[in-house]
Amino acid sequence: MTGTDATGATGGRAACGRCGGIGFVHEAIRGREYVRRCACARGQAAIHPADPLDAIPFVHRHCTLGNFEPRTEALRAAYARALEYCARYAQLGRADGLGLVFWGARGTGKTHLAAAVMAELAANEGVRGQFWHFGALLGEIARSYDQGSRVALLGPLDAVLTAELLVLDDLGARKMTDWAADTLFDILNSRYGARRPTVITTPFEDVDRETALAADSRRREEFLIERIGQRLRSRLLEMCVFVPMQDTRERNARRPAPGPSTLGAIRRLERG
Repeated sequence: MTGTDATGATGGRAACGRCGGIGFVHEAIRGREYVRRCACARGQAAIHPADPLDAIPFVHRHCTLGNFEPRTEALRAAYARALEYCARYAQLGRADGLGLVFWGARGTGKTHLAAAVMAELAANEGVRGQFWHFGALLGEIARSYDQGSRVALLGPLDAVLTAELLVLDDLGARKMTDWAADTLFDILNSRYGARRPTVITTPFEDVDRETALAADSRRREEFLIERIGQRLRSRLLEMCVFVPMQDTRERNARRPAPGPSTLGAIRRLERG
């Protein structure tokens, strides 16, 4: 016989006092409302973050997926990719360690989408991350550099290595010395090995080495591979889906056709 149990629920199953059994709750944090999965739907204790935006610089804390304006077809596709990534984070990010690289001209909204992804994952998945501007991270690496042993002391950067999610904004904005490039590779390679996802933005266009070498020297400076090197680009192709935020017609029509895309990673993201 179906009846009411000691918890007041029918059918022998306790109704959740927070969500009423629907699996989602509304939560206001600093005057902004988030919808997040209830603890009962996760089978876990409730997560009560102090503020999901704490890791994001104040200037970007207004950025959400809800107020991003995709004005072009490329931006609509990038927005859809960000939404899908957040919806499937448990599989793609937490399990597979897959990240994203948003690339395109300045002003396209790359940082907005990256900050919005972090905010949504913090609110809905309890994710705790680190948000770094590329130049600031290089500065931190420089400050931790031991001139005597000529190695980077990673103690100050433990949070970057171990954060569940790392957002690295404006990759390539500063040229790197060899030791900075090596240290940055070690950081990202460590995160790749541990399957910790990284979300990156860069204003530099992604092309392969052959395309970069075929361009004139001035045009070559606009390519990501020239800013970070082949080794780091290759690692990023393995650990991230590259998301263009410009339409083809917006790019320089005189450049050669782009090289191979990250088909393997894209297929992983698109699989249902």
